[in-house]
Amino acid sequence: MRVHPVVLLLILCSLFLPTVATGASDPVMLDTESERYDLSLALSYLEDESGQLELEEVRELRQSGDFQGGQSEALNFGFTESAYWFHVQLEAGAPPDEAWVLESLYPIMDHLELYVVYPDGDIARYYSGDSVPFDQRSRDHQHINFEFTIEPGQTLDLYMRAETSGAVQMPMTLWTKDAFYNNDHVMGRVFGMYYGLILALAVYNLLIFLSIRDVNYLLYVAYIAAYGLFQASLNGFAFEFLWPDSPWWNNRSIAFTMGLGMVFIIGFSQSFLSLKTNAPRAHKLFSILMLAFMGIAATSLVLPYGPVIRVGTLLTAITAIAIFVVGMKCWLQDFKPARYFMISWTLLLMGMLVYTLKTFGLLPANFFTEFSIQIGSALEMIFLSMALADRIRLVTNENQRLQRVQNEELEKRVSERTLELEEANNKLKELNAIDGLTQLKNRDFFYETLDNEWRKNSRKDNHISLLLLDVDRFKEFNDDYGHLCGDACLKHLARVYEDSVSRAGDYVARYGGEEFAILLCHTTPEGAETVAERVRERVENTPLEWDGEQIPVTVSIGVSSHIPRPKEDMTLLIGEADQALYEAKAEGRNRVKVYSEPPSEPEK
Repeated sequence: MRVHPVVLLLILCSLFLPTVATGASDPVMLDTESERYDLSLALSYLEDESGQLELEEVRELRQSGDFQGGQSEALNFGFTESAYWFHVQLEAGAPPDEAWVLESLYPIMDHLELYVVYPDGDIARYYSGDSVPFDQRSRDHQHINFEFTIEPGQTLDLYMRAETSGAVQMPMTLWTKDAFYNNDHVMGRVFGMYYGLILALAVYNLLIFLSIRDVNYLLYVAYIAAYGLFQASLNGFAFEFLWPDSPWWNNRSIAFTMGLGMVFIIGFSQSFLSLKTNAPRAHKLFSILMLAFMGIAATSLVLPYGPVIRVGTLLTAITAIAIFVVGMKCWLQDFKPARYFMISWTLLLMGMLVYTLKTFGLLPANFFTEFSIQIGSALEMIFLSMALADRIRLVTNENQRLQRVQNEELEKRVSERTLELEEANNKLKELNAIDGLTQLKNRDFFYETLDNEWRKNSRKDNHISLLLLDVDRFKEFNDDYGHLCGDACLKHLARVYEDSVSRAGDYVARYGGEEFAILLCHTTPEGAETVAERVRERVENTPLEWDGEQIPVTVSIGVSSHIPRPKEDMTLLIGEADQALYEAKAEGRNRVKVYSEPPSEPEK
């Protein structure tokens, strides 16, 4: 079951990319052994950027080899304005049934069309989606589905056209009709227990609120109710049972309930963690976020789904990080209710994090990523309900303790917060100096370090030497092996350079693109040339391991060396090294070139 996130990203990105592959897919053979076929890996696809292609044009493009396929994960293109066409061929040897149901496991696709092309040329067209009235579906089911027949010995071509204002994802399953109903029966029980748990916890905590009038319970009940509707909308159950005749509201209910649920999540976090006392700045930030999500809920009723859900998803990412960090901060400050809060919310936020990354196409679509929010939220609700009961006792004791030691703790807490800010600033400064791909120092750090060393050595007679290194034929490398391999090459070279230069006071940095810089302090021109040659040889003798293949890599190196003089510009060193690098490239690459002054013209 597909669900948009209620919270989110960005911490670990760059682990996965949207599924893209090339090549045609083999036909799917239907036999008497199987009642279910996962078609996700068998699909081939074509991007229709204009959204204007017709079936006959698409068939011709497939015959000419324009479709791509052969993916190892279910296709996931993330948010896109393009329409996509998909194709799979079915060959019926001796199938167990003539009636089949094609199911999309992504229930919030706006428009999904199926064209079944029979051997005699007849074409059956089916049209469904969450922006289409529910009664147009082949079967009453929360997932988009199409029922068609195939006779033994037939070969059918299935063409699907997908277009949506959200993310385009295509996990597709083919069932016999009986197997489809049996699976629906099992999944109905599973989700019945899930939504039953939500309802039971909501009623239980509402009764507690009516008894003790603690606002935390009311906020928690409101969150559970909004979250339950959000999940029901995302999973397709709300469209099936609550508003089957209102595609307009169904499309908007997702962003609306997401915004509403986030308002209550933030309000609950503010109250439960006592942020006015424990983290006043975070309390103000959370208030701003609440207003933002109120805006998301309101604008979802008047603006198109795509822009609203993109902004909402981004805000959930910010909110997820904020809740986690603030909760951890409160826990580390020995605010005891935060321990249960962090355990329960970590389970939910991890599920939301995984799903958000999957929605943006950064994680593959599979069982864990599809059900990560359900798994995390079920555990979160149980633990958080227990935490609410424990909080009453803990908060009472904590308030009494704080009153007794308030004056003593004030100065200590100010000092601790100042130290935390200093540490955060130091960490931020360190992170800002790191190149995200290679983990070397970046260009800004290089310039700052060169400037410091240049000014320091301008008062002494010490050489400063600079090596500028450039990967030979890197563009051809990218063209032949792809940009992922190119990134791996840069990281590989970064490690080789680091291993080659280990003296204290020497620095290795990524200068830009495929260029690197090595700053050698207190190093003569001869010494710099020796280091450069050693680096060049090590690169040449250390091929890149990629996809089971050893790929040779070479670099060209320009060397410049100077004794800094007062008021002399440090860019002179960079310009000379760059000129030497250019000459090394011109002379055939894979070589070291030391800059030398051009001969002066004789006076006339």
